[in-house]
Amino acid sequence: MAEFFYYLFGVIAVVFAAVAVTAKNVIRGGVALLGTFVALGGLYFSVGAEFIGIVQVIVYGGAIIVLYLFALMTLDLKRMEGEPVRLFSVAAGGFLSLALVAIIVYGGFSFFGSVHPAVSTAKGLAGPLFYRFLLPFEVVSVLLLVATIGAVSVGRGKE
Repeated sequence: MAEFFYYLFGVIAVVFAAVAVTAKNVIRGGVALLGTFVALGGLYFSVGAEFIGIVQVIVYGGAIIVLYLFALMTLDLKRMEGEPVRLFSVAAGGFLSLALVAIIVYGGFSFFGSVHPAVSTAKGLAGPLFYRFLLPFEVVSVLLLVATIGAVSVGRGKE
């Protein structure tokens, strides 16, 4: 039964993610992104990682989606609609997307079967996160902060 819900939430997450990427309305895309985060939370619940599922729903489904919508609403989307699509940007984005998919697939095959169930608990997650992987965790947090400041700066335009 858990396997059924795993695949069900996986399909729901992929469908909502596709809607989030292809939606022309920012609010509709944000709501679809919220559906993706909630489906991922359900996926974590189906594999027994309740703590990560709760964090996924609360943090990403609550706080991050509000941050994304706030950042998207500060952008002047009407001005951006008339701009032509740059071929280099599309090619670079496509290449980076394919590289990311290759890394995820390779990582999934190399780590398959080596994940311990204790990682799904808060105690099992806190040890590696705050001791072994503290530096990468902090680097990612600074990177996300810089990306947020950059998005707000781009959204404000020239003032």
